[in-house]
Amino acid sequence: MARLLMDLSPLKKYPDFRRLWMGSAFSTLGFQVTSMAVSLQIFHITGSTFAVGSVGLVAVLPLIIGGLYGGVIADARDRRLVALTVSVILWLVSVLIALQAFLHLENVWVLYGLIAVQSFVHPINQSARGAIIPKVVGLKRLPAANALNMSVNTLATTLGPMLGGFLVAAVGYGWTYAVDVVTFTVGLWALYKLPAQVPEHDGTAPARGVKAVIDGFGFVRRSPVISMTFVLDVCAMVFLFPQALFPAMAITVVGGNAAVAGLLSGTMTLGAFLGTLLSGRAVAVTRQGAALTWTYAGWTIGMLWSGVSIAWIAAATTPGTPTAWGGLASCMVGLMVAGASDAVGGIYRSTILQTAAPDTMRGRLQGLFIVTVTGGPRIGSGVMGAAGQWAGPGLALVYGAVACAASVGALSAKFPQLRAYHAPVPPETSAIDTLQTPQARTETAEIPRVPPPPAQRPDED
Repeated sequence: MARLLMDLSPLKKYPDFRRLWMGSAFSTLGFQVTSMAVSLQIFHITGSTFAVGSVGLVAVLPLIIGGLYGGVIADARDRRLVALTVSVILWLVSVLIALQAFLHLENVWVLYGLIAVQSFVHPINQSARGAIIPKVVGLKRLPAANALNMSVNTLATTLGPMLGGFLVAAVGYGWTYAVDVVTFTVGLWALYKLPAQVPEHDGTAPARGVKAVIDGFGFVRRSPVISMTFVLDVCAMVFLFPQALFPAMAITVVGGNAAVAGLLSGTMTLGAFLGTLLSGRAVAVTRQGAALTWTYAGWTIGMLWSGVSIAWIAAATTPGTPTAWGGLASCMVGLMVAGASDAVGGIYRSTILQTAAPDTMRGRLQGLFIVTVTGGPRIGSGVMGAAGQWAGPGLALVYGAVACAASVGALSAKFPQLRAYHAPVPPETSAIDTLQTPQARTETAEIPRVPPPPAQRPDED
């Protein structure tokens, strides 16, 4: 049983990682509280799932620009200073979101504008943070560190939407947004305590501007394994991200309230937390590419089950009846399966990306990673919001599952490099000053396949 549980050694061995992990937990909790409250407030103002889904559409362009150039900044400057500066900006945006609620502006365009600013700054912060992690823990414990980060993020995203829904129902929007203001302060403290995190450039000047962005895309293009991690995730999120449907599912179909919408979102991330909690064997898998591909099957099946359950409630029951609540329980089972699959896939995606990138490129690849893993869901929110308005939330998920399965299956068949990928054997040391990525990975068109380690592994130090 112990081997099933996640590896806690990065928390025990590295105080800097421990502080980052704690700061991420609090800031993510507040962010998720705010995200749910924003969805509920926009639905309250407009009564439209499309308006809720448009939050994602509004955020896409700023997120792409911030992700691309945030990675360039993170590869050229002290990553600790970059993350700390933009975190202060994010904290100020949280203050303004709370202020608009206390002033009762009731204007969706104010919310859209603040979300756009937040979406521009957030990927810069995440690019710098993500590039710091391999330097802090080393490649040997990188999968375990990614699992720990995933676990704390999914726990926060489990509790955050539920807490956001309950707080909106209990104390209103203003005080709910204030939670984000308070919790984000812990994240600022964690970054402040870090030592300087200057990228390694071997005495050469770092690339800047458009050229640096082009270099990042060129590296991805030459690595089919990395390219596929991006493309498959975009397909899964664009066709099948359900966040915009939760208010309509909870209130219109089931007959519940804002708290039920938070419960639905929290259920999906609860499944993700359970997936990371039992990730002990997952982080030891060497065929990470094939394992990642199978996680998309779990995501699709879980969402299909949820969509069928909601479609059945809408067609065969009356909102607010025990039968409708029973259908909701069935929907939640599917959301948990999907969330668990996505979380385990996230561990593989992060590890493949961070292992394959040299330190001088990690910020840019983290920027691209943030663009895909956050931009895809935001576009998906718009797609699902429009589909839910047209076909209802249940059928929107069913159609999305079909599209997701078709696209992921076709791409996996056409580009088998990801399924053939084996994780390289990590170096035995995890000291920051000796961490190096093999130069050959930046010069070949494909990440080399490394044979799996022998069955009898040496003991961890």
